[in-house]
Amino acid sequence: MNIAPAAPISEFDQRALYEVLRSRDRRFDGRVFTGVKTTGIYCRPVCPHMPKIENCTFHLHAAAAEKAGFRPCLVCRPELAPGDAKVEAGSKLARLALRRIEDGALNEINVAALAEEFGVTDRHLHRAMR
Repeated sequence: MNIAPAAPISEFDQRALYEVLRSRDRRFDGRVFTGVKTTGIYCRPVCPHMPKIENCTFHLHAAAAEKAGFRPCLVCRPELAPGDAKVEAGSKLARLALRRIEDGALNEINVAALAEEFGVTDRHLHRAMR
């Protein structure tokens, strides 16, 4: 199992996120995901499975957890979490890109550079904006 290290999160934040996980707080569903190093899966905060804190890494997007080498939990289906599903990703990308364009981003950089900021190709950005 090849698990890449997650972006550093302070110990305080890890403990706070673990409390969210322990309480199964639905307000955080789709806003934070927990990668479990020992199993190689990632879960939603509402998942009934409770990993130990030392085995947890926290991610703000399902895609970030997958990029770190975790696969989706078959119980809680984190890839379908509200606000993070792939079907919503295109419209979310379009909204974020439009906000940057309205703020004058294209006065300073081109579309390819804007797409790179979002981690996509310029072709993908064009398709999301349609």
